Amino acid sequence: MNAKRRRVKAYVDALSELILNDNPSREHAIELVKEKLEAERVEPFRGASKPDDIYEKELISLYIVATRGLGVRDDYPGLFKKVFEREAKYEMVLNILESGMSSDRAREAILNIFPGLQGTGIARILRFAVTLYYLDFKPYTYVINVIKGMLKAFPEFEDTIRRFTKFFIAVKLSEEIASGSVRNRIDKEVRKQLISIETGIPKTTPSDSYVVKVARAVYEVPKGVIESVFEG
Repeated sequence: MNAKRRRVKAYVDALSELILNDNPSREHAIELVKEKLEAERVEPFRGASKPDDIYEKELISLYIVATRGLGVRDDYPGLFKKVFEREAKYEMVLNILESGMSSDRAREAILNIFPGLQGTGIARILRFAVTLYYLDFKPYTYVINVIKGMLKAFPEFEDTIRRFTKFFIAVKLSEEIASGSVRNRIDKEVRKQLISIETGIPKTTPSDSYVVKVARAVYEVPKGVIESVFEG
């Protein structure tokens, strides 16, 4: 079973136990997702580093699997209000960015949901979009449109958006390496530059060392493949 399937299995297992709990909490959900990911011997969905709050961030993945994959939101309204209220708001923001309203109106609507929105919140919303793509619920172009929309609405957070765009590019490129569509150094360089251009955000091309770390953590790309793509 590949890394993505084991990761999704861990999410489903965590949700199954969470649903059966008589007194579910956000803290317990974090403990469960950590426990189930470790049981499957798979890393959380992450970039090059493994921050202390990574399992709390993985509640985004749980929420997406629960709502898009299992469709159980309406069956457990109390659980979702108690555990996933923050993730539901991230989804509301993405719906605003996808609605086609002007940048000024989108900004106003988003700030009504998250007054005083800061870089951390921006990153979580973008993580939600990338996770939708990773879990096959949204296409590649969806994430690009979200990134562009976020930058137009919140240009003061360009640095945060640029950093997260590097992660998205690394995920996309790693996926292509894992699937075998990128097989050598030349393929890798062409795709990395092209994906960076397609995002429309300048200075977002990730380093090879960063892509390698994402490829190993997210897709468990074998050492031999890494060597042929990055050293061949």
